[in-house]
Amino acid sequence: MKFIMSPRQLIAEASVWFTLAMTPDIVVTSPERDAALHSLAAIAGKTGWTLSALREVGGQNVDLLFPGGQSELVEAWSDLIDREVLRRMKEVHNEERRVSKRVRNAILIRFEVLKPYKEAERRAVGYLLSSGAAGTFGRVMARSLNMIWAAADNGEAQGIMWMTRRVSLAGIYIPAFLSWLGNSSSVTVERIVDSGLIRTRCIGNLKKELSSRQKMYAA
Repeated sequence: MKFIMSPRQLIAEASVWFTLAMTPDIVVTSPERDAALHSLAAIAGKTGWTLSALREVGGQNVDLLFPGGQSELVEAWSDLIDREVLRRMKEVHNEERRVSKRVRNAILIRFEVLKPYKEAERRAVGYLLSSGAAGTFGRVMARSLNMIWAAADNGEAQGIMWMTRRVSLAGIYIPAFLSWLGNSSSVTVERIVDSGLIRTRCIGNLKKELSSRQKMYAA
């Protein structure tokens, strides 16, 4: 699958929401919307995430559940996956205390949840990167990154730390996601996640060392 934007450009678009100290609006949820999304996801790999396909599986008036049209439909799908990841993290990985391990688990669980819908997810990403979905990719990715941190870190950071954690996470998640979407093996995807976590940890350790040296010289 070819993308019109590089991983670095995708990371930048997702990160802009955080550098502007913004968070996307919460997505409206309901059992009816979730049921419609599951029905559409079953065929979206062939039809795409269109309102006509939605009406095909849910009836003529089902599109009234998504007044924002196709963008709202795709955003709601991503939010549904995010909520399922949070649910599984609470059930399966609640005992793990290391934040890096919880981040790793949340990322890999997201791919596991999406596995039966990989073709549908490809179509969703194709729409998100199209000219008709301006800004939607950033909102979707920002929510997913927020979800991963919510699943991984109980002591939520504030201010600049809140922002830098998510920007760092974008640099870990997006390359792994694109690799997974491109049918890389699970071993390769896990290696990308692990190398990203190691790189982020090394940068964090370097910052701590430089900060301690500055304090030492200032003393």
